[in-house]
Amino acid sequence: MEQSIKQIFVKYIQNEASQSEIEQVLSLMQSDKYATEWEAAMVEFQSGFETRGEELGLPNQDQLYQNIKQRTVNKPRRSPQWQWIGYAAAILVVCATAWWTVQPHEASNQIVKQAIAQSGPEKPSGRKWVKLPDGTSVQLNVNSHLDYPDTFEGKQNREVTLVGEAFFDVAHDSKHPFIIHTGKIKTTVLGTAFNISAYDNEKSVTVTVTRGKVMVQRAQQTLAILTPDQQISWHASEKTQSKININAEEAIAWKAQDLIMDDISLAKAADMIAGRFKVKVVFKTDQVKDCRFTAAFLNRNDLSQVTEVLSSITGASFELKGNQLFIDGPGCTN
Repeated sequence: MEQSIKQIFVKYIQNEASQSEIEQVLSLMQSDKYATEWEAAMVEFQSGFETRGEELGLPNQDQLYQNIKQRTVNKPRRSPQWQWIGYAAAILVVCATAWWTVQPHEASNQIVKQAIAQSGPEKPSGRKWVKLPDGTSVQLNVNSHLDYPDTFEGKQNREVTLVGEAFFDVAHDSKHPFIIHTGKIKTTVLGTAFNISAYDNEKSVTVTVTRGKVMVQRAQQTLAILTPDQQISWHASEKTQSKININAEEAIAWKAQDLIMDDISLAKAADMIAGRFKVKVVFKTDQVKDCRFTAAFLNRNDLSQVTEVLSSITGASFELKGNQLFIDGPGCTN
């Protein structure tokens, strides 16, 4: 049985798995029981790359074995929510060069949309928030653009291409993995939140995880499966990679400057406002706490602008007295 599972993993890594085998792999990855089989599959797959590896700049079998050995010896303590890929959320930071040829991926006859966040005198923040057709939320940092289809319906995977930096909160769909292409690197997740940076002038790819687990690949090679506070960097010119433990929250400090309220309650929004503007929020009535809405505020928006918009959406009143923000209202019929 273990040998069979390993061979299925090998076929998956080689992109030779059938749809039913892909679904089986994704199901197995939601358990922590098969890490050994996965690592064995990576070793077996890598052995076939020894000849071509030098031409492609891929690590040889010894290098991969040492990486696997180190990951096995220094394996972090697992918590129940650390699933292989699914359920939990993850945050990644990826830095990549745009001059790489983008890895070919699933063709589409559907319209491709592009979200662009530009900087300049007219746009002091230079950031943008967009919601994808599947419900995935994306924050674009300055000088970034994202290509995505008009719809993901009828597609085996949900695939997008990023140049720049963005924070993704991916809608969970275990049968349709979400794939982000950044140059020759692709990052595969099921339902996670992560940050990717892939600016034109950068010559490395860095993936950083804060929650959950994700798979990072280059061409046919799986570079790593990362868990929280782990980071892998792929250096294009040297064709080398390194894996370290870091404080992932520090890697996405830019994101904390914006307030993205995506289908949340006013009570949850109040927590975000309190943290951002350093005020104490006091609700005069409980019913207004349950009002749900969607809104986005960038770092240039001050407290008065935020409360003015939220008042128009929820019908609540906001009054700032000293360091306290009082919220009152009749509630909403969501």
